[in-house]
Amino acid sequence: MSEYLTKEGVPHEVLNAKNHEREGEIIAEAGKEARVTVATNLAGRGVDIKLGGALATADERASVLAKGGLMVVGTERHDARRIDNQLRGRSGRQGDPGETRFYVSLEDKLMRVFAAETLKKVMGRFGIPEDEPIESGMITRSLETAQERIEGFNFDSRKQVLAYDDVMNTQRLAIYARRRAALKGTDEEVEALMRGLIGDADAALATLAAKKAEFGAAFTEHIRRLMLQVIDTFWLEHLETMDYLRRSVSLRAYGQRDPLIEYRREGLQRFRQLEENIRAAVAEALPHMQNADAARIRAEEEKIRASLAVAGAEGGGASAPIVNAAGHGRNDFVTLKKGTATQTLKFKKAEPLLAEGWTIVEGEH
Repeated sequence: MSEYLTKEGVPHEVLNAKNHEREGEIIAEAGKEARVTVATNLAGRGVDIKLGGALATADERASVLAKGGLMVVGTERHDARRIDNQLRGRSGRQGDPGETRFYVSLEDKLMRVFAAETLKKVMGRFGIPEDEPIESGMITRSLETAQERIEGFNFDSRKQVLAYDDVMNTQRLAIYARRRAALKGTDEEVEALMRGLIGDADAALATLAAKKAEFGAAFTEHIRRLMLQVIDTFWLEHLETMDYLRRSVSLRAYGQRDPLIEYRREGLQRFRQLEENIRAAVAEALPHMQNADAARIRAEEEKIRASLAVAGAEGGGASAPIVNAAGHGRNDFVTLKKGTATQTLKFKKAEPLLAEGWTIVEGEH
């Protein structure tokens, strides 16, 4: 629209995201006489456009009033009547005069989908040229009927989405309640939640009692962390599964089955399977739960033993600790020799080579 006005030499302002810094200024001056402002249907909603401008004198305001006030021109009808009514509400505010006029093309989406064929037949029957505007109550009623139908479709679509989301919301509340209990519950509540997950089997209860004795005061934090990790892992997988089910369940309609009912039924089955998976995973992980500090120390010891074993195997002899008898600093340069090969490098980089059979040549660096 701005390009068309520019081509015809009509001075105008454009109110869009590119000019958001000047939005207040553009709206304030939109009511001036002969001022043309191009805006989207969202820009400037709810703003009272003063006739004659925000700082208009009495004569300027009277001149605009005498010419009919603010004229709003719509270049298409929106799918929702509410948006059209908001555009109409920009003129004639607070008792001021004003007028709103919409121009609709047969190529607009609203007309093309719902009313284009009927109007084309009418234009053909009466021999109306394509570039001649048509004003008719029948066209207005056709447009409003089309808008009502689209609004009905959109409402049904939102209602359907809400029905599907209710299934997930029920499951979400159940999982979040369990997760909140594990996260914020007291020691007794967390232990009771764990007992509910592992069941009443004697072996499981004995394992829980043994872990409680092993960890002492840190027992609650360990089982709290275990439950949260298991719940989060399986819940994320469940969300992906339900999303795939939601996208594929519509195909059940070809088998004369209601997709929503099928989604509810299978969603319940998947949720029950989720709960079983959580119980099984917690029961399986409980015997292997270790004190964090002790587990870290053991892991470091295993890593050191494995490194020494590898070094010993590569050197052709038993692994042994490297003793820096000469008192070399880690950043001191030393000369290494192995057979006829020699190299000079820092002692910290020489340590792995010493394990491979290289020797330090004293007095050379």
